[in-house]
Amino acid sequence: MRWLAPFLIAACGNDASNVPDAAPDAFACAPPAAGPAAERVPTTSGMIHGAMAGATWTYLGIPYAAPPVGALRFAPPAVPACSGADVEATAFGPMCPQLDDAGTFMGDEACLSLNVWAPAATTAARPVMVFIHGGANAAGTASDPLYTGRKLAEAGDVIVVTLDYRLGQLGFLDHTALAAESTASGNYGLLDQMAALRWVQTNIAAFGGDPANVLVFGESAGARDTCSLVAAPDAAGLFARALIESGSCRALPTRATAQQTGDMFAAAAGCTGDVPACLRALGTEALVRTLPPVASILASGAYQPTIDGTIQPAQPETRIAAGMHTHVPFIVGSNADETGAAAPAMFATDEAYQQALAAQFGPFADRVYAQYPPPSVTGSPYATRRAAFVRATTDARFVCPSRSIARDFTAGQSEPVYRYFFTYPASPYGAVHGIELAFLFGNFDAIVTANGPYQPNATDLAVSAAIQADWTSFARGGAPAGTPAWPRYDATDPARTFAATTGATTGVRTADCDFWDSLL
Repeated sequence: MRWLAPFLIAACGNDASNVPDAAPDAFACAPPAAGPAAERVPTTSGMIHGAMAGATWTYLGIPYAAPPVGALRFAPPAVPACSGADVEATAFGPMCPQLDDAGTFMGDEACLSLNVWAPAATTAARPVMVFIHGGANAAGTASDPLYTGRKLAEAGDVIVVTLDYRLGQLGFLDHTALAAESTASGNYGLLDQMAALRWVQTNIAAFGGDPANVLVFGESAGARDTCSLVAAPDAAGLFARALIESGSCRALPTRATAQQTGDMFAAAAGCTGDVPACLRALGTEALVRTLPPVASILASGAYQPTIDGTIQPAQPETRIAAGMHTHVPFIVGSNADETGAAAPAMFATDEAYQQALAAQFGPFADRVYAQYPPPSVTGSPYATRRAAFVRATTDARFVCPSRSIARDFTAGQSEPVYRYFFTYPASPYGAVHGIELAFLFGNFDAIVTANGPYQPNATDLAVSAAIQADWTSFARGGAPAGTPAWPRYDATDPARTFAATTGATTGVRTADCDFWDSLL
């Protein structure tokens, strides 16, 4: 396939005749041999020089692909240059270009790097957990302190990898002229993730990891991308397990829809004639500010993986239910109050609540109103209109899609499928979108409150230990650990519940999810 071409071109020779006599690490860019993590690790990106943090070797900002600039903007990721000198991996690489919540431009296009945390103690090849961050495929970065992998690595004796990938227009813009160059048009960010997974397959043994035992997992848009990877034919063999937190497997834009956005983008950017050349000549900030992406859990963004017929042949849920995906042990789940922090502060009247539902659900708003009635309606279980709105949008976008995803995987494979439901109300708004990540990574100090970094209590730490044990056990052997036993998914809709006391349930919001199924 045309998009694979950059990976078929060697970045530099690996035989001694191609390396200067003075080069101290003549084979640093050859596929490395297995070995324990150490201060200096040979990789195909060069000799990586890390540092110790706690009981863990930490390697930050390792280039897994060439900077996607110049002719490589709007192109598949290419092999990184071979370095004969040590690559200092003691600071995060730049985040990929994006706008923050205030509209301030941040980032640099030379952002395709990953980070590795590897426990220092010598042991057998460890399982590897590769995390894909969220942010609506428009924002976010692996350098977010929330995703620092040291505590998770030490808690489960695993290797943790995080990565940056192209976002927004730079990662997911499709256009007919770009599609004429490469069938990867519209899926550059997804190909970045695949390139990072290939790098892991080639190099992670040198850090003490097991390339045959890789878990790919993500949250929010990272979860959606993980589902896309499971469904992508060319991602087969890059991972042995998959896990998605608060994501979806449906409703990716078709190539026609994505190219309509691409046409609007080119017009707004003033690009006519040779559109690819014009797009590559734009300044990075000017490009990111042209038809900027939406980064909200209450609205779907225009820049997402595209159903292009090649990288994504069809909707992931369709391929999964038909068994046309990478068959691996799988976990899916969501939080109880996903939209709690994003919903409006209040709705003054029932009419205002109805208008908010209409903005979210269009012609189905009246039916949603009846299913999630405000407190003025007799029999309503909701204390406020806001609570009803949070429940409706959480169920529609996260909780009920998790059930559909679990059903699709169960129908399409014999490998085990598991479902979870995180209900621990760890924020003033409940179990909101992404809150489980602080418990998983153990980085409570990354949550800043009015009184400074959050200080976990004993219950917080117990919930954290439970989710870390389940995720790392799943990474190690394909089955979560913990008490009570976590049953495989079946028609009874069993799920692990993460609350003040970890437990289990059969049926998660069944009546409401049956309602959403009836609409879809």
